[in-house]
Amino acid sequence: MKIGRFVLLASALAVVLIIVSYFFIESMALPYHFGSVVVAILVAYFPTLLAYSLTYMGLDKNTSQFVGYLGTGMIGKMLIGVLSIILVHTKFRELRDPYVVTYIIAYFIFTAFEVFGLIRKLRPKF
Repeated sequence: MKIGRFVLLASALAVVLIIVSYFFIESMALPYHFGSVVVAILVAYFPTLLAYSLTYMGLDKNTSQFVGYLGTGMIGKMLIGVLSIILVHTKFRELRDPYVVTYIIAYFIFTAFEVFGLIRKLRPKF
């Protein structure tokens, strides 16, 4: 899937995740701060765009290096996530639970979507 289409679909997915989380928080009457949930989704979203773009452009140069490009992108995303979790844990203790739970869920959803898009590039008939 091309970068433009991936950005459009990932953005739509981020908006859907934000809307679903809002209704989940409201319907379950959870004591979560909605702003921290949105930030967690966006912190998972933006590194995914960067990792996908770099991996996609790297695959244009050398398809046999797919695992290296994908691994590098995922390690970069994971480091950004761990750093954000450490920051929230040390500076914003009251927001850490909803942030961490939301970030982990969003991270796995965006990572699955990223891998799906990259596999589509490797195998266009998939």
